[in-house]
Amino acid sequence: MTTLSKKQLHRLAGVAFCAWLAFTGSPAAFGQAENLLESAAEAAQNLQIESNETSFDETLGIAKATGNVRIRYGEVVIEAEQAEYHQSSGKVFARDNVRVFKDGSIFTGQEIIYDTNTGDMTSSDLRSALAPLFYEAADLSVPKEGSEKISMGESYFTTHDSSNPNFRIRAKSMDIYPGDRVVMKGVKFYTGDTPIFWFPYLSQPLDDELGYYFVPGFSTPWGAFLLNQYGFMLGDHTLAQAHLDYRSERGLAGGIEFKSQRYRGNPNFGRLNLYYASDDDPQSAYSGRTRTEPIDSDRYRINFQHRVYLPGPDKSTLYLDIDINKLSDQFMYEDFFPAEYRTDPQPDNILNLVKTNPWGTVSLLGRFQLNDFFDTDERLELAVDFTRTPLSDTGFFYDGFTTAGILSENVGDTRRRALLNSRDELQAQLLDLENGVLTVRNGQLVDADGNVVDENYNAEHRQSVVSEIERLLEPRGYGRFETYHEVLYPISIGNALTVVPRVGGGYSNYSDIDNPGIDSFDRTIGHAGVDTSMKFSKKYGDVQNETLGIDGIIHVFQPYLNYSYVSTDEIGSRFTPIDRLTPTTRLRPLDLPMFTATDGINDWQIARIGMSNRFLTRRNGGTHNWLSFNTYFENYIEDPEFNRDFSNLFNEIAWSPLPWLSARVDSQLPVFGEEVDFTENTSSLNFMPTEWFQFSVGHYYLEDHPFFRDSNLMSFGTYTRLSDQWGLSTVHRFEADDNTLEIQQYQIHRDLSSWTASLGAIVRDNRRGEDEYGILLSLTLKAFPKITVPLDLEPGGVQ
Repeated sequence: MTTLSKKQLHRLAGVAFCAWLAFTGSPAAFGQAENLLESAAEAAQNLQIESNETSFDETLGIAKATGNVRIRYGEVVIEAEQAEYHQSSGKVFARDNVRVFKDGSIFTGQEIIYDTNTGDMTSSDLRSALAPLFYEAADLSVPKEGSEKISMGESYFTTHDSSNPNFRIRAKSMDIYPGDRVVMKGVKFYTGDTPIFWFPYLSQPLDDELGYYFVPGFSTPWGAFLLNQYGFMLGDHTLAQAHLDYRSERGLAGGIEFKSQRYRGNPNFGRLNLYYASDDDPQSAYSGRTRTEPIDSDRYRINFQHRVYLPGPDKSTLYLDIDINKLSDQFMYEDFFPAEYRTDPQPDNILNLVKTNPWGTVSLLGRFQLNDFFDTDERLELAVDFTRTPLSDTGFFYDGFTTAGILSENVGDTRRRALLNSRDELQAQLLDLENGVLTVRNGQLVDADGNVVDENYNAEHRQSVVSEIERLLEPRGYGRFETYHEVLYPISIGNALTVVPRVGGGYSNYSDIDNPGIDSFDRTIGHAGVDTSMKFSKKYGDVQNETLGIDGIIHVFQPYLNYSYVSTDEIGSRFTPIDRLTPTTRLRPLDLPMFTATDGINDWQIARIGMSNRFLTRRNGGTHNWLSFNTYFENYIEDPEFNRDFSNLFNEIAWSPLPWLSARVDSQLPVFGEEVDFTENTSSLNFMPTEWFQFSVGHYYLEDHPFFRDSNLMSFGTYTRLSDQWGLSTVHRFEADDNTLEIQQYQIHRDLSSWTASLGAIVRDNRRGEDEYGILLSLTLKAFPKITVPLDLEPGGVQ
C-alpha cells in the first residue's frame, strides 16, 4: 500500500498556485491566488490517501490511487477501487464500489464526486440512509452539513432495511429536508415489483406524529368506527393534530390537539386539546346500560396543561403550572375516551405557582370546581416545603413544611340529586308512618293494602340515614394553618448497623368552620421515631448455573425495624375533615412529612418489622437482581384506625432468572388472627418455554376486606408463532368470584416483514350492562409507528 506524503501534497498545492497565476495573468489575481493557495495548502495538510498504488502528476496537480483506496479528509472517509484528487478544484473523483462515510451516514454508489472545499457531494448512482429512510438515487447532490435540502433525480425510498424490500416508493424527483420531510413528484407506490398507487405530488413527514393516521374497527358501544388524525407543524415548536372521527352508534365528532415540542415526551405540560361530539345516543352508557339522567347531545372536552416560566420563556426557578379540564358531562371520558376514563375518571383543575430554592419550594396552589357534576374539594393554599437538609456540619438533618389555606368540599350535582331523592323518599316514609298510611308489622313496613315496603324496618337506622344524608349535603369548609418540623441524626455503627432517630413537632389551627356548632380550635402534634437496619452480605462466586442464569451469587440480608410514635389532639366527631383517610389495602406511611391525610392523623404507636433478602448475580457486565423477597408486618402498640395488635404479614417476591422467565408475588395474609383479617394476593408469571410459544398468567385475590368487595380475578395471555409469518394471540380475564368471563380476545397476526397485519375479535361481559363485541383490525408499519400519506396532493401544497 502506498501513501502520498505531505511533501508531495504541498508540491501539488504549489503547482495549482502557479497554474492559477499563469491562467489569470492579472495583479488582482494575486489576492485570489493567495486564498487559493491557503485552501489548497489546508486541503493538502488534512488529506490522507492510502491505496495499493498511488501516483501524482506535478504538472496537472492530480493525485491518482487504485486498489483498496481509502481517502480521509477531516471526519469524511471515502473508500473505492479508483480515485483521483484534483488540487485545482479540491474535488475527489471516486469510482467503482464507492462508500462515503459522512456526518454519521453511509453513502454508496458506483461514482461519487466529493468537494473538499464546500463539503458537497454529487453522484449519478447512490444509495444511503437518513433514518428512518433508505433511499437510492440516479442523480443526487448532498450539500454540506447543516444545509436544508438534499436533492436527487429519479429515486426511490423505503423504510424496510433489506436489499429486496417488500415495499418502496419511486419518484421522478425527490428532495429530502433532514429532520423534517421528504417531498416527491411523480410518485408510485410498489408492493414488491407491483405498483399499487400513483400520486403527482407527495410530502412525507419524517416525524411519526405527523401525517395521516387512521384506526378502523367495530365495537358494541361505538358500532363501526373510523378514527382519523392528521398531524402538522405550526411554526417550529408546536405540533397540531386534527381529529375527525365517525362512530355509527354515536355520529360524527372531531377536534384538534396542540402539543409543544419543548415538552415532548411529557404529557403534563404544553398541551391543549379541544374535542366536540354531536352524540346521536347520549343516553346509552359505554357498558350498554340506559341512563335515566338526561345528557345533552352536544358533548365536549377542553384540556389545557402547561408550565409557564416567569418572567420569560427560558427556564427559571419561578413557574406556573396549569391543569385545566372542562367536560360537558361526567360521562364524556367514559363514552368517547375509555382508556383515559380508566386511568383518570375525574380530571382535576389546578393552578400552582411554584418557586424553587436550594432548601425547598414555596407554592401557591389553587384547586377549583370547574365541573359541577363531580365531587370536588376546592382550596387556596400557600405551602413552604423544606427538603431534607444537613444542619451545617453537626450531622443533624432538618425536614418540615408549613401551609396556610382555605379549604371547602362540594358535593357534585349528580350525587346531590341522588342524595336528595333518597332523603325525600325516607322522609316521606317516616311521614306516612306517622299519619298511619304505613304501619310496622313483625318488623316489616307495610302499606294499607298489606304490601311489604321494607322487610327489615328499623326506625332508628332510617333516622340515622336521613341525618347522615343531611350532614353530607351541608356545606363543608374551613381555614387551616399547619406547620411541622423534625430533625434526624443518622448514625452508622461499623459497616453493618444504621440507626436514624428522629423527633418532630407540629401545630394546626382550624378557623372559619362552616358548621354553626363548631368554633375555631387548635391542635398540636408530637412525633418521635427511629429507623434501624442492618446489612450483611456473602459472596458465592463458584455458584454457576447457565440454565438458571446464575454467574456467581451475592446474598444481601437486611433486617430492619421502624418505630413511630405520634401524640395529637382529637378532632371532634362533628367536624368533617377534608384531607381525611381513604380506604386502602396498603399500610399507611410512618414518616409524618409523607402523610398527606393531615386531618386524619390520630395517636399511634407502630413498629414496622421486616427483613429483606436479595440474591444478585453477574449479567451483561453488571449486577442483576436474580431473586428478592421482602417480608414485614406492623405491630400496633396503639392502632390509629382499628383495634388491632398486628397487621397482615406482607411478602413481596420478585424472581427474574432469565430474559424469557420472570415471576412476581405480592401478598398479605392474616396470620395473626385480627378482627380486620382480609387476604390479598397479586401474582404474575411471564414464560416463553419455546421459541414459538409464550404465555403470561396474572392473578388478583381479595377476600374479607372491610371496604372493598371480594375478587378472584385471573388473566391469561398467549402468543403462538405458527410459522415465520403467522401468529396467534389470545387474552382472557375471568372473575371467579361471580363466575364471569369478563374479556375474551383472539387475534391472528401476519408478519409482512416490514408490516404486521392483525385481525381478531373481542367479547367483554359488562355484568350489569349489555355485553360488548368488537372486531380488531390493525395494519402496522414496523419502521413507522403510524401510517402516513399526504393531506395535500396538489403540487405546491407543501412549502
